[in-house]
Formats: sequence, structure tokens, C-alpha cells
Amino acid sequence: MRPLLTPSARYAVPLSLAMCILTGCIASVDDEELRERVRTSRPAWESYQEDIKSQVGAAPVAEWQGALQRVVCQRNTVRLTFQIQGPWAGRGTAIPVLVREPFGGIHGSLSVQNDQGAVTYLFELPEAASATPFPWIEVKFPHQEKRIVLSERGTWTRAE
Repeated sequence: MRPLLTPSARYAVPLSLAMCILTGCIASVDDEELRERVRTSRPAWESYQEDIKSQVGAAPVAEWQGALQRVVCQRNTVRLTFQIQGPWAGRGTAIPVLVREPFGGIHGSLSVQNDQGAVTYLFELPEAASATPFPWIEVKFPHQEKRIVLSERGTWTRAE
């Protein structure tokens, strides 16, 4: 009886896969395409992690490395500052982040400023929701969800 696979064919698939991984043959997303994906993404609070992977791309989201550094809530605005590392630090776009305030409102960022890896997201809240200082906010960003307890001044800074 003849073998189903010849010895050389038996190793072809594993070797091809190994070469693909080593040489990076899986196409990466160019910056223009990534900016468009980020611009059109609309992640939902309940399914944020899955939504950003499907809307922005699983590989780019996996590359995101960041730490929330500072939160400032003033009147009807919230500012979140992240320190970003890796490929996203130098990209001209920022991955979508969501904020939920104590009244249940969920907000996407109004604008984003990237200053050499220090990325600040600005969120605008309805006047009615921001009549009193928030005791906390919840933040969803890649790989994490955090509830941030704010000071009386409406601020929080990461302890080193």
C-alpha cells in the first residue's frame, strides 16, 4: 500500500507555515487604511473588545500597548491621557476609547491629541450629566476596563 503523503510533502505545510511566520508574510495594515478603520469604528460598550478587533483589526489591536496616566473631569469635559508604547506611539491615529459616567451615559472621544506617545482623548458630556462632579468614571480601552475613582477636584493620576 502506498503512503498518502510522500516524505517531502509531509513537511511542506509545516515548513511553509514556519517560513510565513518568520518572514512576516501576513500583510500588515497600512497607516491610511488603519486611519480609515479607526475613523469609521463605532464600538459598543457591551462588546467593546470584540468590536475594536473586528472594526480596526485584530493584529493592530494586539499591537496596542498603553497605560492610563491621568484623568481630568471639568464641567462637561473629560480628558484621559495614556502613555502609548510600541507601533501605536508613532501612528497618526489613536484607537477608539469609551467612557461611561455614573448616570450611565457612554461617550466616544470628540478629539484626540498625540504628542510623542502621550495620547490625550477629549470627551464632551451633556451639561445635565456634568452638573455635579463625578465620583468615578469607567474607561474601556484595548485589553482593559477600569473604574477610576476621582478626587474631589475631579482628577486621578496613576501612582508609579
